[in-house]
Amino acid sequence: MSVSILIVERGGTIKPLKWKSYDEALIYKKAGFRSSDGFEKQTTWNVKLDKKYNISLYAKKTGKATQENKYDYPPPVDKDLYFGSNILINYDDEGNPVNLLETEWNTVYEHLFGGFEDIGVSEEDEEEDESKDVYNDLEKSKQGYAKDGFIVEDEDTGEEEYMECDSELSEEEYI
Repeated sequence: MSVSILIVERGGTIKPLKWKSYDEALIYKKAGFRSSDGFEKQTTWNVKLDKKYNISLYAKKTGKATQENKYDYPPPVDKDLYFGSNILINYDDEGNPVNLLETEWNTVYEHLFGGFEDIGVSEEDEEEDESKDVYNDLEKSKQGYAKDGFIVEDEDTGEEEYMECDSELSEEEYI
């Protein structure tokens, strides 16, 4: 029986995997562990959105200090620390594994956290920012600065002034 699962790598990236012959006893191997010691189901999120999801997290709670998994999981395991790669598997109501796509997990993830606000800059925000710019209506210098008295323009013609030196250097002083 073939099923799509998600591997949550130690660095926090999610990698989809098509598991050709699902065997619950071998889940730890898909996470890259040599033995199943400590690798077990940590939680199951039951969510009903456009369809029902029963997503289980398989992970290890013990490991070396440099092997912590950096992924931020939703509650109730948001404060727990896991090691190495973790596995996410979706189950139907009878407990059989069913495909879990990364886009589906992202939707469930967002729902479990209560939704996220898009803090990107929209065109309206940019227009509003431009309209608030008090320097827009001021006359600009040829360099593009607002003539508000902060930068003082030179009235020079661009010629440099040099002081004449009366003394000449001897050959010994010349470098």
